[in-house]
Amino acid sequence: MNGKGRYQIRHAAGKYWLLDMEQKPGKYKAPMALNETGAMILESFWEQGDPKAAAKALSDEYEIGMDEALADVTEFLGQLKSQGIAL
Repeated sequence: MNGKGRYQIRHAAGKYWLLDMEQKPGKYKAPMALNETGAMILESFWEQGDPKAAAKALSDEYEIGMDEALADVTEFLGQLKSQGIAL
């Protein structure tokens, strides 16, 4: 299972945490800390299934251009993938 079904975002201790809900016994993967923007991008991506929709949400929230927002979303999702997060 990938994406939202496998991962959950929790807010605790003033941070957002990305938790892998399908860890195998003996292979613990610590939760990944996210900032508020990262959590918002990921939630938007999960809801719409499209980086452009996540970029639109980012653009609207922070009043930045779509090109900049799409570049930020693409970079962030790429970073997650490089760390083994299945989107």
